[in-house]
Amino acid sequence: MDVSSPSRGSVRWPVLGQATLVGLALGVLAFTGADLFLYDVEGVLAASVGLVVPLVVALAVGLWAGAPGAASKEPPLRDRWYVAGITVGIAGVFATYWSMQDVAPQGAVPRVLLHLFLVAAPAYVLGYLLPSLLARAEQRELEAEIQEEDAQWEERVWQPVGAVVVGVLGGFALGILLAGTLLATQLGPGSLLLGTAAALILPTLQPESQVERVREQILHETESALSSIRVVEILYPARRQPERRLYVNDEEESGELVRSGAPTLAYIAAAEQWLAQVAARGETYLFLGGGAYTLPRRVAERDPQARITVVELDPEVTRVAYRFFQVRREHRIVSLHGDARALIERQVDGGGREYDRIFVDVYDGRESLPYSLVTHEAFTLLGRLLRPGGRLLFNTIGVSQGTGERRFWSTVRTLAEVFPSLALYTHLGREYPERQNVLVAAAAEPNATFPERAGTFEPWPREEWPGWGGTLVLRDLFPAPAPPEAVQEEKRSGRAAHPR
Repeated sequence: MDVSSPSRGSVRWPVLGQATLVGLALGVLAFTGADLFLYDVEGVLAASVGLVVPLVVALAVGLWAGAPGAASKEPPLRDRWYVAGITVGIAGVFATYWSMQDVAPQGAVPRVLLHLFLVAAPAYVLGYLLPSLLARAEQRELEAEIQEEDAQWEERVWQPVGAVVVGVLGGFALGILLAGTLLATQLGPGSLLLGTAAALILPTLQPESQVERVREQILHETESALSSIRVVEILYPARRQPERRLYVNDEEESGELVRSGAPTLAYIAAAEQWLAQVAARGETYLFLGGGAYTLPRRVAERDPQARITVVELDPEVTRVAYRFFQVRREHRIVSLHGDARALIERQVDGGGREYDRIFVDVYDGRESLPYSLVTHEAFTLLGRLLRPGGRLLFNTIGVSQGTGERRFWSTVRTLAEVFPSLALYTHLGREYPERQNVLVAAAAEPNATFPERAGTFEPWPREEWPGWGGTLVLRDLFPAPAPPEAVQEEKRSGRAAHPR
């Protein structure tokens, strides 16, 4: 293990110790306040309420006020420790002065000021400190989780919130015990608060650890006649593999881990597992849409006998894939460049029935499928390219329920007009109301079987699909609507033919 990497102990114990220090300060504050305020001739109960209510309210307000900026850099955690130490120190000065007086302060204003400086203000700043302490703990925990190899780290008991809560409660009890013991030895409340203030400054003396953050590095940027292309490498802390992403026209087209080459896009990983379940060795594949060639490359690595053809619009994208995304000539991938619809039409004209598996993943910007590839005529061409027993897998991005669902279900309906057997696999669930990846599998044979799942994508049984209401079968050309005058003439003719 990298000695610079945070371990479980390096995350757990500093947080627990600092939370205990805050709890101890609260315990000392409560006990010294009781020692100073329980002089009230009207009774112990009234004095206790006068102590507890400001303490609890001020602590709660401090927690509320400190939470929104806890995850940001302003104010830093170090500064909050300073403020807490100074405020408790001021309370110690007031307590020392009050203890030196023979007579308790009289009047409402002096008592309110003493409550404010001795109880409310210190409790507020201690509450204000806790959200930043928790945010820092969660940040360090996330870094350790990324770097920790032990799978049981996911089942850890010491969550950041738990460590903070346990530390504060334990520290509070310890503070009560410590204050009671020291006050019994004639140590004054002021001296005890001043000592607590000094202890609150101690965390600022420790060097603040620098949390290594995720960084992005542009490896390549160019513009071809067809698109703007950018290759970005994401550098994660410590041992986690860097990730390499391909952007085409400012949209993320592909992503994979640098060392293992595993896909980082969920739908690519799901498609890879689906293909592995349905394909035999030595089969023929057609990929419409190349991107970084992650999926074709993974298929070639799993099955060196596979015969793979990729259709990619821009030749420069293919060159970038070979240069930056581990595609090699020994993968024996055949690349065709140009419009996918035009190329499949040419292959059909050449005889068709060439492929066992076809994967369609083509987008023309704004995460929108090219219309020319989702029509009845386009799907018919794809069907003619499939060999008997072949399978088509189609990546769509759309809304399955909610605003925009008609476009998605029109695409599915059009597929169903051509392919008797269909299966849907959703990434985020059938009830997800926004855009998501949905893999659609199709076969020309009735009652064809498909894998139960596509990786982490959930199946959506056909009998549970909504109806085709509001959808239509997408076609290259729709019949032209009748002109208004023709509609009126038809209505008049209908009335003349059927008089009342």
